[in-house]
Amino acid sequence: MNQPVLIKSNKYGMVVRLSPNLEFDKLQLAVAEKFRESSRFFQDARMVVTFEGRDLSEEEEAALVDTITENSEIEILCVAGERPKDEEYHRQAAMLSEQLKNAGQFYRGDILDGENKEFDTNVVILGDIQPLAKVTSRGSIVVLGSCRGTVAAGYGGDRSCFIAALVMKPNTVQIANRAVRSAIVKRVDHEQYPLDPRIAYIREDHIHVQKLVRGIMLDYLAGHTEKPNPAAQQNS
Repeated sequence: MNQPVLIKSNKYGMVVRLSPNLEFDKLQLAVAEKFRESSRFFQDARMVVTFEGRDLSEEEEAALVDTITENSEIEILCVAGERPKDEEYHRQAAMLSEQLKNAGQFYRGDILDGENKEFDTNVVILGDIQPLAKVTSRGSIVVLGSCRGTVAAGYGGDRSCFIAALVMKPNTVQIANRAVRSAIVKRVDHEQYPLDPRIAYIREDHIHVQKLVRGIMLDYLAGHTEKPNPAAQQNS
């Protein structure tokens, strides 16, 4: 590529293509210059960003995020991995990312069949949960990909937690001491599905799964959350 940094953006997100061979220090300077030049186009923007063109370490990725925010008025909601780059993906990812503005942590990559991942805080998973994987979190879980397998939020009894995903096709969903198993989804399902963000939460002592559209979380948090119940225990 002739330019060290190229930006392709839409109203919800951007793809930043990076030179694969330039020394990182020089690349970081080029990113700073590019976003200073483009800052007037991104005033008060809240976006999902995807880096492509070279492999980045977590430290390099964090440094580039800082460089972008320091040289523009962009608020980066999250950094997506090798995901679809179209506007619809960025729109849906931005909507889900906003639900956990104070996410405890991000997990990058797919959670593979047979893996069991545990988190102590809210978590945004930048990848897919495969059908024979299991994810457990003491907080809420947002999946910027396909949610299959067994997914449990609110471990320890927090019934105010939720699970949200761009594709919601799990075998089992559990929140605090309530669980529901799908009678429809195949146990091993690797099919590709269109983006269809949904959220699972507890209301009236039952798990509800609802289509997630912008604004629904405000209603949920305002009136439908159940307070944490420390005495409630997770079903095994």
